[in-house]
Amino acid sequence: MNILRLVVADKEKKSRSQNPEFQKIEEAAAACKNKAKTVAHFDEDELRNRLTPFEYFVTQEKGTER
Repeated sequence: MNILRLVVADKEKKSRSQNPEFQKIEEAAAACKNKAKTVAHFDEDELRNRLTPFEYFVTQEKGTER
């Protein structure tokens, strides 16, 4: 039973690797894993533009969510 699963998994892997769409998805997933520790830093003005006043208050001024 385990051998059959391995054969099927191998066939699926080969069929995915030949499909260019799956290759793009796998490359994107690999890139995301490598950048998992990337932290974005924004200055105060940029954050005020990106966030609503309530979001800014909660995230930056340590306000309590309601």
